[in-house]
Amino acid sequence: MKTIGLLLLAIALVWAEDDWPNCSCGLFIQKDDHIDRVYRLDPFQVDNCDAWDVCKTSCANEFSNNTGGGDLNYPLSNGYSVGQEICIALVQHHGDHNVDNAIVYGYANLCNGPWVYDGVSTINSLCCKDGFYRPCY
Repeated sequence: MKTIGLLLLAIALVWAEDDWPNCSCGLFIQKDDHIDRVYRLDPFQVDNCDAWDVCKTSCANEFSNNTGGGDLNYPLSNGYSVGQEICIALVQHHGDHNVDNAIVYGYANLCNGPWVYDGVSTINSLCCKDGFYRPCY
């Protein structure tokens, strides 16, 4: 009986979490005819679904913190650079092995609404060759 009670509590918490105002942050690249999300940052809770300034500023800060100020060569704790992590994500989620001179932009999403540019981008371009990050020439 305790197991069923704990299961119901867990389900209720998951459903309640969907109702909390949240802000999601992501990194995107623009390609010829579409935009792809290439990296997801952890979402966080906001006070309400009108908190656009807080959401965009927080996402811009997260972008900067997670990329060393927008540097695709910035090393991550897993041993990859930001650029290599993005190239891997492009292969895994979009089947895209090659990217040439793409700028990576930061975007914010408030309460599951539209993605909005948060004002930050990388200081160098993204180039992936056969799924591997490389300098752009």
